This record gives sequence, structure tokens and C-alpha cells, in this order.
Amino acid sequence: MFDATYFRKGLITQADASGSGATVEIHLVNGHGHRVRSVVEVSDGYVVLEVYQRRPETSQAQSHWHGAAPPAASPNEVHHAVITYESIAELVITPAEGKASPRIGFSARD
Repeated sequence: MFDATYFRKGLITQADASGSGATVEIHLVNGHGHRVRSVVEVSDGYVVLEVYQRRPETSQAQSHWHGAAPPAASPNEVHHAVITYESIAELVITPAEGKASPRIGFSARD
């Protein structure tokens, strides 16, 4: 189970170790998910996260983890989500994609 200690130390350490282009997603037991930009506040019963807004036109946008003190976001790019620890199903940290990684299919580069 996730708790305040994890969001104070563990998440930041693991996300930062994954590189500057890493993404952090939090999935809730009700099926909802958020792409996390930073941790705003950590309490004993809940965490306040700065999360990217999910809109179809920005679904392919690069929405990376920025850590505890991110640079200012553009208006309407992010909002705060207050999440109880019991409602978290999983947290997924995806490392930054290497620039030299091969691609196959329609996204292949010539």
C-alpha cells in the first residue's frame, strides 16, 4: 500500500533515477488514471498531485515528470488531484525513451 513516506521520498527518487524525460502515471482502483507532473503536498491520509489535463488534442504531447519544484506550467495545462492512498491501484514510472531506439511499423524513421 502506498503511504506518505513513499510520496515524500520513494517516488521522487525513482522518477528522477528514470531520467529527465520520464513519465509518471497513477492508476486508481476506480479505473481512472492521471499523468503526474509533480507532488504538491503529502499528508497522512492523502497526497495532492499536480497532474496534466487529459484532452484528445494533447494525448500525444510529452507530459513528463518534473519533480517537487517544476517550472511554471502554461494556463489550463495542469490541475491538482487530491488522492487518498487507499484509492491507488498502481503507479507506473516509464523511463525516458532513448533517442537511438529503433522503431518499427508506421512510426519508423528513415
